[in-house]
Amino acid sequence: MSRIAERSVTRALAARYASYTDEVNRLIASCLKVMERTGNFDPRVGDILAEAGLSNQAFYRHFQSKEELLLAVLEKGAQELAAYLDKRMAAQADPLGKVRAWIRGFAAQAIRPKAAAATRPFMFPSARLYERFPQDVPTIEQPFLDLLESSLKDAAAAGEVRADGDPAADAIFIYDLVKSWMERQLRESPMPPEAELARRADRLEHFVVKAIGA
Repeated sequence: MSRIAERSVTRALAARYASYTDEVNRLIASCLKVMERTGNFDPRVGDILAEAGLSNQAFYRHFQSKEELLLAVLEKGAQELAAYLDKRMAAQADPLGKVRAWIRGFAAQAIRPKAAAATRPFMFPSARLYERFPQDVPTIEQPFLDLLESSLKDAAAAGEVRADGDPAADAIFIYDLVKSWMERQLRESPMPPEAELARRADRLEHFVVKAIGA
């Protein structure tokens, strides 16, 4: 292929890539909007397409199934939450403070009504998606564990928590506990007052910090 012809192909592919990226982002955003609006965490593809203003052809051009779209929605939410946790943790000077910020950052997703409404769609499909995508879901969750494990290691080195712990294993235990706690709060209807949820979050943080020997 000549240089001019190759440049033409590259330009055409770039335009198509931008168009397809826009379609994918619209499908993800529309899926989330439908779940938030209806409270249904297993929305119909037709409802998602109506919200996005796209066709069945556009949907199946990017996703093999609705579950694959839900996986993409879960990944987007996890990326945003990981960035939020990282920012909260970075504001703390000591490692134990970073661990506490990680716990409270997660718990905050179930305390504030607006955050809870945005978090629910990411929580409940994850178990079903794990069965369908057993390699992808752990990869999506890994950044949460990495943030926590790093701070646990630093806290142990600084003598802030017990030195005989296993930071990698402890990070998994804490993640599973805090995630289950959050899902339990999000399932309650009507949603408890923020003051009550904050009190529960205090107890959760106290339990975890005590468990790691702080």
